[in-house]
Amino acid sequence: MEKEEENRLYFVIRSWLMGYVGAAILFVTVFILGSINFIQTVIISTFSFFASLVVSRLLDKQIEKVVKKILKFLEKNQKIKNLVVDHL
Repeated sequence: MEKEEENRLYFVIRSWLMGYVGAAILFVTVFILGSINFIQTVIISTFSFFASLVVSRLLDKQIEKVVKKILKFLEKNQKIKNLVVDHL
């Protein structure tokens, strides 16, 4: 069961990181260009997805360490652990 919890939490943290990296790239691009059309949005979004994927893979070991620390902390707080692991 613990490996499943670790995998689920890893996925949540990695997805969160990818979302914020992609959003930051899109925000900076729109800020620089002023506005973008649909085609530019598709191109920029594709680029930001791959860039966030690369960043999350580069930070893979750090994400695993954070997950283990979070699970270690949650072992002491069963109610919070159930909330985090079961509902995220």
